[in-house]
Amino acid sequence: MFSVGKDRGAALNRTRVVIIGGAVTGIAAFISLVRSGTFDSVDIIDPNGVANSTAFNATHESLLCNTSVQTMSVLDDDMDDFRNYLQEQGLPVGEEAFVPRSWVSGYLKVRYARYRDLAQATGIEHRVIRSSARHIKPLALGGYWLQLDDGSTLEASDVLICTGNGGAFVPPLVGAHLGSPGIFTTPYPERRLLESFQRPSRVLVLGSRLSAIDSALLLCGAGHKVLMASPSGRLPGVRTGTPRRCAVGLDELRFSQLDLENPRLYWRLLRILARSAKAISGKPLRDQVDRATDPAHRLRGEVALASRGATDWQNLLVQYMDLADIKLRKAPPEVRVAAMQNCWEAVGRYLFAIPLQTATTLLGFIDSGLLQLASHLPMKLEWQGNWQVHGQNCVEEVDAVVCATGFHKQRFHATSDGLELLMDPQTPCTAPHVSAQLQVSLPGSSRPERIWMLGVASYLAAPMVNSVYQSVRQASETVLMLGGLQGDASLLAEHVAGAAV
Repeated sequence: MFSVGKDRGAALNRTRVVIIGGAVTGIAAFISLVRSGTFDSVDIIDPNGVANSTAFNATHESLLCNTSVQTMSVLDDDMDDFRNYLQEQGLPVGEEAFVPRSWVSGYLKVRYARYRDLAQATGIEHRVIRSSARHIKPLALGGYWLQLDDGSTLEASDVLICTGNGGAFVPPLVGAHLGSPGIFTTPYPERRLLESFQRPSRVLVLGSRLSAIDSALLLCGAGHKVLMASPSGRLPGVRTGTPRRCAVGLDELRFSQLDLENPRLYWRLLRILARSAKAISGKPLRDQVDRATDPAHRLRGEVALASRGATDWQNLLVQYMDLADIKLRKAPPEVRVAAMQNCWEAVGRYLFAIPLQTATTLLGFIDSGLLQLASHLPMKLEWQGNWQVHGQNCVEEVDAVVCATGFHKQRFHATSDGLELLMDPQTPCTAPHVSAQLQVSLPGSSRPERIWMLGVASYLAAPMVNSVYQSVRQASETVLMLGGLQGDASLLAEHVAGAAV
């Protein structure tokens, strides 16, 4: 069941593992590989080096993690490692605290340095290669050549793809104006965005999810006025923690029996969640959410619910997300995609809920007139010394437009000759098959490759991954397989079950 195509790499005299991506997932994989002590060489390829991801390189203190401290450890067997690090830095916080993202960046750098030094002390070769991998080519006698964008190549016995997201998504509304004054394809890095405004300005932010909320926090916090517009205007939910343990037992049996192809999957999932949420303190789920259709009114209602501790649903998310990950990984790709589309309305805005602190700040901006929410997208943008934003019945003027509409997924093109890592989101491609164990198979091959996709890059098999702890767990499980434990399914299952506790 857990075969890794061991014969493909047997011809190599040395175990040379290459990690593509040096952000959270790549660091977690590196740490697991070093701790295992069974590999001769571990290299990391990333054009930005190590621990320099967009997500955690934010320096502004208002940009908080949207999951709490207990989910941020890069050690799979120690969920308190991040909290312990913070205490060592003189930053004592509770396990359910939401902390600035810059604190995570510092943590990642410190933990990477510790295990880099351990690798050196124990004879494990290690390099950080500041480049991008473009193509992974299987070799006839086993192993792989990685072709880098600087023209060089690198040999590997095993490859872990931990690349995260691709480029920023630019809506068609903005596409024709790229390069024009005041057009931002992403709010990151935040310093570049803020330093672009020399006077108080009015800014159109496209989107209403996490990147858009970051934009509003930065711009409104600097005294600018923001019009946040999206097709729904729907903001994420509001929560006060993301605990990894739930005080009540989950309905695992009913959850496991869900038919992913049933048209009523949404409602059946909702009933399971409602029963579990009520079991925590006796409050029905309907009393834990706000149903206002106006986004600002709903935000106000959800801030009130979270402030008085009436959001028991937040205690279910982590463990139900784990159950969903297991179930989705086993499903065929087309079933997986359809099930996600079916259920997203039920759970999407709660999975990506924002901290109460962030929601309270946004509400203050709304009340002060700095933030306005719109439940529609403009029909047209036009430059006339400033940007004319054409709606159905009006034209508004803004000084700048920020695309906060998320990011493309990293794309992969599989052929019998190898795997290409694509940068252009418009290039046609044939996605590889990725198993439930996150292992890649190439077209026409009878066995899986020694290539794994982890973290956000694992979306072809595991579309529910959006938290650090999930990426860390994947890295730990994969290193177990790489270390020769792949044949012992019971041991791996025991490890996975222990990590989920």
